[in-house]
Amino acid sequence: MEASPKTLERVRAEIDAIDRDLAALVVRRLEAVREIAEAKRRTGQAVCDPTREEAILDAVGASAGDGFSDEVKTVFRTLFELAKSRQRAQLANTAKAGDLTLAIVGMGLIGGSFYKAGLRAGYDVLPLHHGEHAGLERADVVFVCLPPDVIVPWIRDHASAFKTGATVIDICGVKTAICRELAALPKAGWRFVGGHPMAGKEVTGFANATADLFLGKSMVLCPPTPEADVAALRRLFHSLGFAQVVVTTPERHDEMIAFTSQLGHVIASAYAQDPRVADSVGFSAGSFANMSRIATIDPETWAALYLADRPALLRVLDDFLGRLSTFRAALDARDESALKAFIAAGAEAKRRERERAREILSGTTADGGRA
Repeated sequence: MEASPKTLERVRAEIDAIDRDLAALVVRRLEAVREIAEAKRRTGQAVCDPTREEAILDAVGASAGDGFSDEVKTVFRTLFELAKSRQRAQLANTAKAGDLTLAIVGMGLIGGSFYKAGLRAGYDVLPLHHGEHAGLERADVVFVCLPPDVIVPWIRDHASAFKTGATVIDICGVKTAICRELAALPKAGWRFVGGHPMAGKEVTGFANATADLFLGKSMVLCPPTPEADVAALRRLFHSLGFAQVVVTTPERHDEMIAFTSQLGHVIASAYAQDPRVADSVGFSAGSFANMSRIATIDPETWAALYLADRPALLRVLDDFLGRLSTFRAALDARDESALKAFIAAGAEAKRRERERAREILSGTTADGGRA
């Protein structure tokens, strides 16, 4: 039966009152986020706390009952994203490491994004192309965003031009060879730190650079010694939008990047070269697009990266081919038990990885895994 006009008007008035109360509560919650962001800034905690988020979702879902559990969880997920966005914005506005001048050498996708993120954060940013060096002597932090084979020669050629006390950071995806060569380079009052932002796109060039490229991402640093002071750099990268800074050795970096990045790009390239690709439209629900998306990479840049990280990439590639061989043998033998075990092992490995990620991001690991 349709509601009478008076009943409809009464219900709408009730909803309006609820909305006003709800809006006031949302504002109060977001205001409390300011205090949380400040506390996290002081203690160096990550913005994201997946363990706490999951606990809240379980609690509010249970309190809402079966009829509205999913809808209430959706509302709270939106609140979480708003809260994290506000925390990151606040950290970007308060985490500056003093009045720094940044020099960005190389105006491609990554260099251009550092440039734009630096401007948004309020730094004095000096953009430099490969052949330029005017003003380099006044830069407190120099980001060298050049191709792998150019980084060491460029830094060597400009070693005498860096400001006393300056920090020079490369952003190359391979660290061992670069850090080894630059460790032996005489430095007159400046220091070198290897760096690698865990961010990117399948397109290149300054036109595709954005100030938001690093929001919520991880920055990996390889300082000259494990005990080197990187506190100021942590504040700098947080101010540029990074959610966390991971400090590791060049060797560990290269092993992990060979696995998490380079292997994936190799697989995508091989996958996209299959002749069936031409007829794939209409035959994929998304898996093909997801797996082949990163196949459109720059050949010169990535061939150089593969060769620079050759030992580590060969190791992870051999491990991967071994797992593929195991699957193929089970399939060829029609061994259903082995196929099920293979699939189950992958699902369990992914579950453990997600759990580990939650622990690290929430700072609950016994070994202090969160950077």
